[in-house]
Amino acid sequence: MNTIMVNTTLGKVENIEEVLKGEFAVVAEWQQKGILAHIFVKEAGGGAVLVFNETDLGTVKQLISQLPLSKHFEKTEYTLLDKQF
Repeated sequence: MNTIMVNTTLGKVENIEEVLKGEFAVVAEWQQKGILAHIFVKEAGGGAVLVFNETDLGTVKQLISQLPLSKHFEKTEYTLLDKQF
């Protein structure tokens, strides 16, 4: 099964608690719809790793751009994965 992993590095956000509410609402909706398999938040609020069920890179990039925190990402890495077991 193919999947896409997105590794984000978060910069400084002034109103982080407020923005996180919107962020988690979006990813919860994606998970409910089966678009997102997992989200791992990095320690100390340094970003997150998202694992998508979606296999089209263009679609995943569009989804990431919809996140409230996306404008604060210092770095975003996309990795195409092929699950072996």
